[in-house]
Amino acid sequence: MQCPRCKGRMFAEKFYDFVRSFDAWKCTCCGELLDSTILANRARNKNTHLG
Repeated sequence: MQCPRCKGRMFAEKFYDFVRSFDAWKCTCCGELLDSTILANRARNKNTHLG
C-alpha cells in the first residue's frame, strides 16, 4: 500500500488500547496511520460542506 501523504511504503500493524486491538496501516517514512475509523471519518468530513 502507498501512503496518501508522502507516497512512501505502508505496512500492516496490530495496535492495542485498553479494551481492544485493531489493525491499521502505518507509513515507514512519515508515520501516517490509517485504520477503518480514520478512513470513515475522513470520508464523512469530505462530504460535509462548511458555510
